[in-house]
Amino acid sequence: MRNVLAVYFKELKSYFSSQIFYIISAVFMLVIGNTFKNEFFKFAMDSMRIVKYVMEFSGSGVEFINVNAVSFKTFNFINFILLLIVPLLTMRLYAEEKKNGTMEFIMTSPITTLQVLLGKFFSCLTIYSLMVMLTVSFMIILSVQSDGQLDVRPVISSYLGTILLGAAIIPIGIFFSSVTENQIISAFMSMSVLLALWILIFSAQFFSFPYNELIAFISISEHLDSFKRGFIGVRHIIYFISMSIFWMTLSWMSVESTRWRQ
Repeated sequence: MRNVLAVYFKELKSYFSSQIFYIISAVFMLVIGNTFKNEFFKFAMDSMRIVKYVMEFSGSGVEFINVNAVSFKTFNFINFILLLIVPLLTMRLYAEEKKNGTMEFIMTSPITTLQVLLGKFFSCLTIYSLMVMLTVSFMIILSVQSDGQLDVRPVISSYLGTILLGAAIIPIGIFFSSVTENQIISAFMSMSVLLALWILIFSAQFFSFPYNELIAFISISEHLDSFKRGFIGVRHIIYFISMSIFWMTLSWMSVESTRWRQ
């Protein structure tokens, strides 16, 4: 445990001392903030049209109409953007070690491959979670502006789903970082796989049962929708945990093979 924490804090220090982290975080918040603003104003305009229509024809008013539609669309965009950001967070974890020549030191040290891998994983997941938590400010604004009409249950489950998403896709980035010393190549390969897993759901309609069900199950986006609607399904949790374990195992095998070649 001590070795894992040592690697964990070392990697955290590297993230916080890097300008790239702050640039990525700033761009992330700007993009999400702009999307949130557009979705909220669009919702407000649609709500006013509905209120005006109801008052004209029934003479009674209505409260905010399903304000959670804004949070749903915002989280949908947050999850997609994170697919593009995670490869930028993970690309250096092993590739940089190889490029700087410190990989050999790690491989010959008494720290095990699993301890190093876990330390790097949890440090990246911490940074990822901090970025996700920054978006809580948008949900607070939404709740205040809607006079408390926002249902917090889908919001909480959406955050849970987003954290589970990070736990599942970070190991993919770590794996590709472990197979090359070029950070750009690592980021490109990770991003390609993640985007493929995201859009895979759209190809399910071209297949018959049971292949369409299998393709839908493999797709990441299929498992996020229930969280955004406020439902925490066991099968979806199992999917993200299984995905994380699978790619962490591949990463361990990749790094371990390098250790045996030393």
